[in-house]
Amino acid sequence: MIWHIYKKELIDCLRDRKTIIFSVLIPILLNIGMLFFVDRMMSSDQSDGMSIAVEKGSDTSVVEWLKRDRNLQIIESEDPLQTVEKGKALVALKVDKKFSDKILHMQSPDVTIYTSPSSVESSGATEYVTNILNKQREGIVKERLNQLNINNQTIEPFHVIEQSVSKEDTSSLYMVAIYAPLIIIIGILGGILPSANDIFAGEKERKTMEALLMAPVKRLHLLVGKWFTISTFGVLSGVLSTISFVLFVRYFTVTLNDALNLTNHLFAFGVSLLVAITLFALLAGLILCIFSLLASSVKEAQSYTSQIITVAMLPYFLMMGKSVNELQSSAFLIPIYNVFALMKQLLYGVYDMQSLAYTAGSLSVCIIVLFTIGYTMFTKSRWVLGKG
Repeated sequence: MIWHIYKKELIDCLRDRKTIIFSVLIPILLNIGMLFFVDRMMSSDQSDGMSIAVEKGSDTSVVEWLKRDRNLQIIESEDPLQTVEKGKALVALKVDKKFSDKILHMQSPDVTIYTSPSSVESSGATEYVTNILNKQREGIVKERLNQLNINNQTIEPFHVIEQSVSKEDTSSLYMVAIYAPLIIIIGILGGILPSANDIFAGEKERKTMEALLMAPVKRLHLLVGKWFTISTFGVLSGVLSTISFVLFVRYFTVTLNDALNLTNHLFAFGVSLLVAITLFALLAGLILCIFSLLASSVKEAQSYTSQIITVAMLPYFLMMGKSVNELQSSAFLIPIYNVFALMKQLLYGVYDMQSLAYTAGSLSVCIIVLFTIGYTMFTKSRWVLGKG
């Protein structure tokens, strides 16, 4: 009987073209657009053509240092700050007019860089110019020490060397680990939401729930059939989002493609991710079923689901600052949070059966508890039939 109800609800949802468009196609197109933007942003040379405004009549030595770099475009202006405010330059530079004389007499003239902290490009240009000036400063310091017959090591008692734990460049993999869970989870929720709000609240609003309950079908079968229907759309959308993500990164990106290497662990990656997607879709579908039972109309159900999405995405932001090495076993016992943690492990090539078992077990327990609550509500007329 559950199969017949599931089949009937699935066919009803598929008859509506809007369900297919909003549940499957639009999430995939949004994911592809997001990946295309990220790849172009990472592969582009952000230091190319940075404009620097300097005051006319500035010391020629500093201006010459900057002009040697091909990535910088020097703009001489009467008022460098105004040039930046008009958007014609990223940063403004003011140099002490007696810069060369003070350097010659071993004094310390000022070089002031005016930047806009709210602008990413301006901050990048400031860092770029600062590095150029720091290199020139180090050269001047060495010249002064040589003139004074002082060894350079006198002012450099030790060196601090910073190295990454990983031997490879992980910046691209970091971006993949940020966007992949977001795309997959949004794909799952996008597949569930269009039909979840209507599956109980819509029936109550259209006054068709009474006729459905009069049919010779157990309420348990009705609940499971409807729950499986919306969860199926979540699993389908999540799987398609994952496939589109992998294929697009593999064949249409430059920078991200180097980070996503699943050749040696494709089967383990696919099975683990499928388990996580399925259980998350079942959990999310059950939660939305409960809130759809609470609501008396589709509009009321939509107001509930908007809050649920916010709560569901909170673990994503908590996970962003975590590395794979920092993930403890307890992290995989927290529902929803463990889904993001497991995805991060898989993307970094870590395949731990214990983590998968903890994730599957905790989600299963949570599903059982919520199903008990949902079934109890579904047996009460006050929740099934609404206020009327």
